[in-house]
Amino acid sequence: MKATIIILSTFLVIAFPIFLFAQPQVTITPSRGEPATIITIEGKGFKPDEEIDIIITLDEGEKVALGTEKVDIIKADANGTFSVKSGIPVNAKPGKHKIDIFGNKGTQLQTTIEVTQKEKK
Repeated sequence: MKATIIILSTFLVIAFPIFLFAQPQVTITPSRGEPATIITIEGKGFKPDEEIDIIITLDEGEKVALGTEKVDIIKADANGTFSVKSGIPVNAKPGKHKIDIFGNKGTQLQTTIEVTQKEKK
């Protein structure tokens, strides 16, 4: 009986923080579009008041910050969420591009966005 209680207690000490703190997630809407398309980048599960950098890597390894056109700093609120608008860089070539998200309190994740061919008018 004591062994069962010790094992259960150990499990709760290790597993409870995983359930208590949500894993960070980022959603980009729309998830694809041609250059200059306005996108909304929303995050949740970040640390409260965490400052966030969102970087897209274009061809030839060029890195461009997203979401900072109208704000100097992207910052999660007290609940660890944020929402910012940005545009797909006008010089982005068609294809999938990596987006890295870094928080100043250690949160890191990666996603992608698909850039489509610009329609000729």
